[in-house]
Amino acid sequence: MKIALVWPKSTFLSDPRNWPPLGLWYLGAQLEAQGHHCDFYDLSFDELPRDGEYDQLWLSATSPQMREIKHIAEVTRDWETRRVLGGAAAWANPDSVRGLGYDLVVGGESDHPDSIRQTLELAKDPSTDYVLYPIARDLNWVRPPLRRWATRYYSFMQDRFTYNHRMATLFTSRGCPMECAFCESGRHGIIWDRLTRYEPLELVEEQIRELTQIGFTGLAYYDDILPLNKKRTLELMEIHEKYHVVWRCFLRTDIICKMGGFDYLRALRDGGLIECFVGVESADNRIKAAIHKGTTIEQDTAVLEWCRELGIRMKCSFILGLPGESRESMETTRAWILRHRPARVSCRTCR
Repeated sequence: MKIALVWPKSTFLSDPRNWPPLGLWYLGAQLEAQGHHCDFYDLSFDELPRDGEYDQLWLSATSPQMREIKHIAEVTRDWETRRVLGGAAAWANPDSVRGLGYDLVVGGESDHPDSIRQTLELAKDPSTDYVLYPIARDLNWVRPPLRRWATRYYSFMQDRFTYNHRMATLFTSRGCPMECAFCESGRHGIIWDRLTRYEPLELVEEQIRELTQIGFTGLAYYDDILPLNKKRTLELMEIHEKYHVVWRCFLRTDIICKMGGFDYLRALRDGGLIECFVGVESADNRIKAAIHKGTTIEQDTAVLEWCRELGIRMKCSFILGLPGESRESMETTRAWILRHRPARVSCRTCR
């Protein structure tokens, strides 16, 4: 079959060329392994293919792209080409998209080889409009995402010597064991699961090798908590040294503190870590406990100071208006930010 992988316009981004949709590229890798032909369309700068040009359109979307998803549904309503919708929005809230007119809505681990085969068939069956695929027990079946379109995207990260590194995105694991009340990945298990599964390091190295060959020297890891498995992470650092890459990731300060503190962070720095993103959420431990964050502001402070000493930029995010929030607790957060001065601060508010 001929399959068009379609990423809707990202009108919510200031520059939609920063980050590619890896989920679609994982799907494409499995499709091509099964003998199908794939092309990729990012509608922020490509035109939607015409009816009949492909056997099926496979779209992926996040919630901020819902307006575009509705528009595409209207444009393609009478097409002979079958239309499949998946991605985070369809997985987390399928009821919000099942009435839009797509031939099939999918959730779950849709890039598993069995899921790929089932989707191709169900898209042709008008009696089925939704399927939720199970989560596999491991990731030994994963194939490296197709990256032949990767150089259409650009994002840069500056190292401590002010050299700009072109960054590529990677996942090396799926799932999170933590309990943050606001997260769809961990505590609630809506997306992925509380079981963390890891891609084989041989597969990760294959991706790093490919990326460096096409000109990327920076890696942006999108694992929920990259340093969660210390032994595996230190083995990954050895791979980094072979390819001379720098990188950034999400991390939790409790994990760093419990797994070696400054020495563990230094090992990550020596393996190329130049930037990390930490969800502090609040500087009030009472608020943190209310949302089951699992970290303390003392741990956040310690890791921030270690990062500063090691030359690692630590970016921090906060959420205002969490359960139990008061003017006093918000002032505590404000005072912590002004006193400790993270490299960057982002703030969201609860509705």
